Amino acid sequence: MTTSPPLAVGLVGAGPWARKAYGPMLAAGPETCLAAVWARRPEAARALAVEHNAQVATRYEDLFENCDAIAFAVPPDVQARLAIQAARAGKHLMLDKPLALTHDDALRLTEVVDEAGVVTQLMLTQRFRPSVRAFIESARTFDAIGARLLFLSGAFVRGPYATPWRKQHGALHDLGPHAFDLLEGALGRITRIHGCGDPRRWVALDCEHEGGAVSSLALTGIMELPASVFRVELYDRERTREFDVYAAGAEEPWPAARRAFVEAVRAGRSSDLDVHRGLHLQELIASALHALA
Repeated sequence: MTTSPPLAVGLVGAGPWARKAYGPMLAAGPETCLAAVWARRPEAARALAVEHNAQVATRYEDLFENCDAIAFAVPPDVQARLAIQAARAGKHLMLDKPLALTHDDALRLTEVVDEAGVVTQLMLTQRFRPSVRAFIESARTFDAIGARLLFLSGAFVRGPYATPWRKQHGALHDLGPHAFDLLEGALGRITRIHGCGDPRRWVALDCEHEGGAVSSLALTGIMELPASVFRVELYDRERTREFDVYAAGAEEPWPAARRAFVEAVRAGRSSDLDVHRGLHLQELIASALHALA
C-alpha cells in the first residue's frame, strides 16, 4: 500500500501561538511537515525553525517555492493581507480567527480564495475537541428555546496574548468567533444581535436564531480570575444542559485539526470550517459592533 507524502506547510509568524500550537502541530505529522518559517522578526523565525528542523524563509514570498500550504499565526490585519498573496500563488490556507479586523478585508480575502480555488480551513480550535463536537451534536436534538454563554478571560491584561490588536479591539474579535460559532452550532444561525457594553471591557449580547431560539452571551478579556470561565447553558421547556468549554480545553485539538486540513486538501474541497465560515463570523462581529454603537 502506498501512502501520500506529508503536506509541506509554511508557517507565517513565530510568536507565542506559533510556538505553542502551529509549529509543534505541523512538525509532528505524519500528515504534514513544517517546511519553512517566516516572521517579521528573523531571529524569532530562526529559533522556531531550528526547534522543528525547518527552513527559514528570508522573504515571505520564499515560502511559496517549496510549500503546498501556508498557515498563519499573525494579527488579523496582517493575515488578511498576506493570505491574499498566498491564495493568488495557489497555496492552500490554514487561517486563524478572526479572518481580518474589518468585514471589508475579510470579504476581499474570501473573494480571492474563491477566485483561486484553494482549500481553506478556519482554525476554530474548539471544534476539533471531541467533547465539543459531541456537545454540538447532542444540542441539535435538544430542542433548546434559549441559551446562555459566558466567556470570561484575563488574556488581554497580561501574558503572551495581551497583544496590541487584542487590547485595541477587545473581546468581540478574539473571543467572539468561538462564542458565536458554538451558539450557532447548538441553536442554529444567528439572524439578529442586540447588545450593550464596550469590547475592551465587557460586552453583553442577545441573539435571535433561526427557528426562534434566543441566546444571551457575556464576553470580556480583562477579568483577572484564577481560571477562565467558558461555559454554555441550554434550556428547553423542561430541562437544562450545561457544557464547560474551558474544561474541554484539556483535550488536544491539534491532531484532528491537522488531519482535517490535509484530508480537505487531498480531496480538493474545503470543509464547512472554511473561509466562508470565517466571513460569516466576521459579519456577526460587525453586527455586534453596530448593535453596541
